[in-house]
Amino acid sequence: NKEWFMLYTILFKPFEVLIGKIFIWLEGFVPSIGISLILLSLIVSTLVLPLYLLVEKVQEKERKVQLAMKPKIDEFKSVYKGYERYLYINEVYRRHNYHPVYALRGLLGLLIQIPFFIGAYSFLSHYPGIQGVSFLYLQDLGLPDHLLPFGLNVLPFVMTAANLASGYVYGTKLSLQENLNIIVIAVVFLVILYSAPSGLLVYWTCNNLYSLVKNLILNCRGGRS
Repeated sequence: NKEWFMLYTILFKPFEVLIGKIFIWLEGFVPSIGISLILLSLIVSTLVLPLYLLVEKVQEKERKVQLAMKPKIDEFKSVYKGYERYLYINEVYRRHNYHPVYALRGLLGLLIQIPFFIGAYSFLSHYPGIQGVSFLYLQDLGLPDHLLPFGLNVLPFVMTAANLASGYVYGTKLSLQENLNIIVIAVVFLVILYSAPSGLLVYWTCNNLYSLVKNLILNCRGGRS
């Protein structure tokens, strides 16, 4: 409808255009469409990396505050009920200059991914340049891979494995609930992209592998510091 079209044009169309321009530029001197997709993923992920690192600092601050408040909050929850519990917990929040809405900062990483994901999905799902083009074992980058018998697809599971591996490395410093959220998000992406063109899966799998390497490097740096 008109409202969704306007919302898409304002929020997501710039990302689709950016991804499209980078990909078409790569096509100009890279002979392989598949390699262009991989390079596109690496370039976009690198462009977004400074923003991810900034978000990571914000989320790390959130985790430290939550950890500092947790003993008192658990104590009050075990002793008090109802409005009295509410008052005591709010006092803990006040002492730490915290508000429950700040917990939404944990979603910033996902919010960064969404416009780039929608932009890549919109561009690559409709770009005629990948239709009928083969790459490695993929017969047509414009169609699902169908690499398994009965027309089953492999790339969505490779993408999900990379996503879960990245989440596992990142999740070593997260709570159980946050780790469960990572798994749920990975499953949602699997469902959404299972029948997507294999070209889009190549792009997004490389994105997840980039994220895995990034998280491994950050963990190693954190371990030494």
